[in-house]
Amino acid sequence: MDTSRKASIISFVASLAILGLKFFAYTQTGSTAILSDAMESIINVLAAAVTLLLMKFVVAPADDKHPYGHGKLEYFSAAFEGGLITIAGLVIAKEAIQALWKGTVLHNLDTGLIFVTLAAAGNLALGLYIGRIGKRERSEALVASAQHILSDVWSTVGTFVGLALVWIFEIPQFDAIAALVIAGNLSYSGYKIFRRSTAALIDETDPNTLVHLTETFNENRRSGVIDIHMTKVIRSGRFHHVDCHLVVPEFWSIAEAHPFTESFEKDVIDSYEGDGEINFHIDPCYRDFCSACDVAPCPVRQKPFVTTRPFSIESITGPAMRDSDIS
Repeated sequence: MDTSRKASIISFVASLAILGLKFFAYTQTGSTAILSDAMESIINVLAAAVTLLLMKFVVAPADDKHPYGHGKLEYFSAAFEGGLITIAGLVIAKEAIQALWKGTVLHNLDTGLIFVTLAAAGNLALGLYIGRIGKRERSEALVASAQHILSDVWSTVGTFVGLALVWIFEIPQFDAIAALVIAGNLSYSGYKIFRRSTAALIDETDPNTLVHLTETFNENRRSGVIDIHMTKVIRSGRFHHVDCHLVVPEFWSIAEAHPFTESFEKDVIDSYEGDGEINFHIDPCYRDFCSACDVAPCPVRQKPFVTTRPFSIESITGPAMRDSDIS
């Protein structure tokens, strides 16, 4: 079984169990904060179910109709989860304000504290596990789920603090205040997940991807790779399609430049995290990069070689940096 799908199944089953713990704690205490925390767990279960269903299609290989694979379905899953979380935060805020206004009667707080603690411990273990798998497999849906689950831990901590304050000071309003804190944390967490997912859907530049791509270009650089610029990345879950301009010596023939470029592409992809492909548009140097080109012998050189300029995010995404631009 695919690792991502296995993690999705574990997430779904564990979320159901944690939801059961929280609702049992609510029936024992009548706490608005615990009810709010349980409502968040309902979102966890729904999100885990959606992720589990989509993972079957996400892992399907590219085909004629989907040449970049099916990875963008992960972003739909994560955006759906972020939207649900935000809505849950607003509903919880409404319930908390009503409880603060009308008041609540609490009981069996010691039992509630025990089950809340068990739920927090379960979510912490689950969130760390799902997050580790999500980062390793470059799964946006699992990363979003992990972020939500870990934010749920903080919600449960807030619930614990609220109940503890009620128990110690016998002021029931602390319960509703804790629920309001949970609502705020949920809404902010949901916004972050939704924002990140929609950014990936419209192929917004991802700084982390560019950092890794820059490092990979530098690690695999060899004589003849004079410059890389105008880099663009399409992210489709784990699969990335990279478009770049590659500057090579102008005196090379197509028969020389083509296999050189293919070899460089292969080395870059082999050391790139995740799956992907690179499409290099080959540019001749036009004798504009002599001071940064170490190719020798060179029959067209017009300036002596000074030093190879390391690639940076700015250099690989911007226009070519020619000698005339730095002289």
